[in-house]
Amino acid sequence: MTRKKIKINFTGLSIRNEFDPNDNYILDVLKKHYDVEVCENPDYLICGVLYKGFFNRGLYHQYVLKSPKVRILFCGENLIPDYNLVDYSVCQYPIEYLDRNCYFPCGVEAFTNGRLFFRELQDKNRDYPDSFYDTKEHFASFIASHDSENNIRGDFFKALNSRKRVESAGTYLNNQDGGKTVDWLDGSKERLLKKCRFSLCFESTKHEGFITEKIVEAFYSDTVPIYYGSSNIKEIFNPKAFIDISDFETFDAAVDRIMEIENDRTLYMEMLRQPIFNNPRYPEEKYAELESFLRHIFDQPLEKAYRRSRCIAAKNHEDFMKRELESELDIKVWEPAGKVTKEYLKHTPNRIGMKLLGSRRYEGLKNKTKKKSAAKKGKSI
Repeated sequence: MTRKKIKINFTGLSIRNEFDPNDNYILDVLKKHYDVEVCENPDYLICGVLYKGFFNRGLYHQYVLKSPKVRILFCGENLIPDYNLVDYSVCQYPIEYLDRNCYFPCGVEAFTNGRLFFRELQDKNRDYPDSFYDTKEHFASFIASHDSENNIRGDFFKALNSRKRVESAGTYLNNQDGGKTVDWLDGSKERLLKKCRFSLCFESTKHEGFITEKIVEAFYSDTVPIYYGSSNIKEIFNPKAFIDISDFETFDAAVDRIMEIENDRTLYMEMLRQPIFNNPRYPEEKYAELESFLRHIFDQPLEKAYRRSRCIAAKNHEDFMKRELESELDIKVWEPAGKVTKEYLKHTPNRIGMKLLGSRRYEGLKNKTKKKSAAKKGKSI
């Protein structure tokens, strides 16, 4: 029996080099059912969010300007899909909108970097011997590149660290010798987590349904997760196997409970041996759900696979994004009330920040950009 041929491509699925468009989990799933061609002129575009330049022209640039075809967004960040611009999404928000979203908590990025820890947790042996406790060199770990919304992440680290040293090996609040950091790509993050009894797993923002890979990595590395984030976390993970900061009225109360477990070897090992999931087959079922979701998209005739509107207001919205992103420097920016501070500018794209300041440096950059553009065309200014 001849299999249906589909033409696809990928864009924006990584800011690093770990994603291979010709060797990844998404492609493997599709190849089970279709004759797949990865090409520059696809009928379906599988797109992501984060890659170089995403702040001022990333999210929409690649798949709005380059491909008008069926768009499938894979997003592991705290971004709500714009269904005026994409037809379908696989994301970490439990959005119910016809057949357009597949809710996949606990690490969408696993599909692009191959780290399927979530699936592997299902078969993880939790029958640790008592001697396993002695393999733990450190109390707890904290790995972050920035604080979370409302400073919750940093404030709790400081509260816990004041009671007992927490190994902070990210770029944020680092306390390692020489500022040494760890990285999940080279396995150094996992190696540190395995040496710790607890791991701080604080989401960047507390949004309902938004659960990332952090708690998955902690469980995979044989630690007790200390979690803060979505309230539906206990619908997925066994509440006896981790500590949810939201259960406590104050940080002090949470820290007291953590220290109680830390100081009682038997209590700690009881928690470490707890089953991870409420439903033992949960990861398997989520992966099957994702495969079914993708098949539903590609089994349809191409023209019937579109879900976004491509006319009137929706078309105007997309055309507006194209015009704004095609312009290099001549954009209108919102000007904040009051004085523009360095703290504000830290979170502002450079060209916008200079325009807010009205500096000569901005004019210099504009002229420099024009000269570069003219040079490429063989002209002079």
